[in-house]
Amino acid sequence: MFRYKLRTLLILLTILPPLLWFGWTKYAEWKAEQERKKALEWMLLVVVPDGGTVFMLGRAIDVPEQPSPPAPAEPRGE
Repeated sequence: MFRYKLRTLLILLTILPPLLWFGWTKYAEWKAEQERKKALEWMLLVVVPDGGTVFMLGRAIDVPEQPSPPAPAEPRGE
């Protein structure tokens, strides 16, 4: 009636809990690293060139336009 012997069940009971614990801790570390990377991406500045808007920490900040540099002086003829 039973397909597997008691010995097989005992082997599985000794191997599976540490294996599951190891896999779960590695998954938790991987998930924390992914969240850290996502948080760092949000902290970077992203400048939209045509609108003059800067996104920082998920919020839009208006940036005043920079004045154009003065035109170079024309040389005077002597």
